[in-house]
Amino acid sequence: MCKSAVYTSIGVVMIAAAILFFLYALNNPQASFPWSNAVIYTLYALYAALTAAFFILGWKSRKK
Repeated sequence: MCKSAVYTSIGVVMIAAAILFFLYALNNPQASFPWSNAVIYTLYALYAALTAAFFILGWKSRKK
């Protein structure tokens, strides 16, 4: 399997996990994290950045 396919596959799995988490969160509004919102927002931003990075790496390595 080439690098671009691996990076893109990881990005797709991360998007799917985010969608499943979002659906779970919508159906369970009483669930919460034990940390402050600032920590949660930082984790969400990091997750989004990593997901975007995997898609960009997959696309750039495909162009070579």
